[in-house]
Amino acid sequence: MNMDMSKLPASWRDPVAGFIEYKRAGGCSEKTLLTRYYQLRHFADTSDTPPEQVTTGQLVEALADGRSQDSRKGLRNCFATFFRWMKAAGLADHDPAATLPNVRKPRPHPKPCPDRYITAALEKATSAERVMILLAAECGLRRAEIAQVHRDDVIGTQGAYSLVVHGKGGKQRIVPLPDDLAETITHCGGWMFPGRWKGHCEESHIGKHISRLLPEGYGPHKLRHRFATVAYQHSHDMLAVSTALGHASTETTQIYVALANESLRGLVDAATIVERKSDRATPSTDAARPMGCAAAANTATTHHHPPRTQRYTPAPRKGSTR
Repeated sequence: MNMDMSKLPASWRDPVAGFIEYKRAGGCSEKTLLTRYYQLRHFADTSDTPPEQVTTGQLVEALADGRSQDSRKGLRNCFATFFRWMKAAGLADHDPAATLPNVRKPRPHPKPCPDRYITAALEKATSAERVMILLAAECGLRRAEIAQVHRDDVIGTQGAYSLVVHGKGGKQRIVPLPDDLAETITHCGGWMFPGRWKGHCEESHIGKHISRLLPEGYGPHKLRHRFATVAYQHSHDMLAVSTALGHASTETTQIYVALANESLRGLVDAATIVERKSDRATPSTDAARPMGCAAAANTATTHHHPPRTQRYTPAPRKGSTR
């Protein structure tokens, strides 16, 4: 990882280097450490203030500087851990991040990639791009996890293959793997997606190749949304889906799952008062009769429902036993 401390202002070099080593000793992933390095480096360059003299106002200004909600949340976490460590290490007599406002994590609407887009992408994909797409859409892997796939990560036997996935924060999980993908990966000779000189490719390489094959607004993450949605519709087991995706909490998984409109309608129908169910079964011309959600939904003349996520059934692939 390229963390050149010489590119930091002189007063920040030793504190940032010490903080990085502290976090590394605690098992923080190199990817996260690199993110923290760039966050602190950017703030150091723009604040023009030694770290021990930074004020809460400067941190608030940095958080409010036109960033997305996710970026602000990540930056706040960086400030909180860095300046808390600074004070604990005796490098500062106060913690300017102690009173920073909490940043709520946005709750985006799931946007699973429609199967027709996946099918079209597979038709024009190279053999390597095909594996990228299927690992995301059928196995729920992230970009970085796809980039790290190695032939030695395939375990099991035909009909019961699995993949050891190297996830965020250095955590590993085991995900079932279709036979055809398992056979392709085991015959790749090492890294499924090798880097230009050594090791595996960057996650950005995976993202670029998948995104160019899908319509604008869809990419690897929307393929994960697709996996989560289809998996939950099949199992109705949020914990199992969360485990497959590598989430620490089912609360995160819920962001990925798009519930079909019929699922929500079934809940309303089940909650309808018994007497009203019989009323609803017999159309009435009495305009004054009270009409609840379930009745209104069934007597409306026009329905505007979002399209359902279709089940993806790819054409048989060479070597597939499914």
